[in-house]
Amino acid sequence: MFKKVLLLLMALCIMAPSFAANIGVVDYTKIVQNYSKAKTAYEEIDDRATELQRWLMDKEKEFKKIESPVQRKSFEEKTAKDFAQKQEAFAKFKAQKEEGVDKDIQHAIKAVALEDKLDAIMDDQAIFYGGVDVTQKIIKKLNIK
Repeated sequence: MFKKVLLLLMALCIMAPSFAANIGVVDYTKIVQNYSKAKTAYEEIDDRATELQRWLMDKEKEFKKIESPVQRKSFEEKTAKDFAQKQEAFAKFKAQKEEGVDKDIQHAIKAVALEDKLDAIMDDQAIFYGGVDVTQKIIKKLNIK
């Protein structure tokens, strides 16, 4: 019985390399930082955020000029409503831009995986050791478009 178990273990050890998967590794942060469309998208997001902050500062200045408590209350309510709408529009804009960038990156990752015959591509922070770094290939593929 012991010999059979030992033979089985030896056979598994010999066959183990044939079961090993080819795994690619990417530095997602580096991809985003070096992808030109991502840079543009995040600049646009920052511009919209700055625009929203300026709008709030302007409203604050307007508020300080109002002397009547009734007018102040009315102004606060209207401004709060307007701000909620602007904030919602900003959140949708940001999500749309980020989703577009993420989709492009996912497509590039899949394409590189197929080209390099990789079984999986994982973020480098999830891998302690091993894997083939394909970060630069993905960045090149993204910036060619």
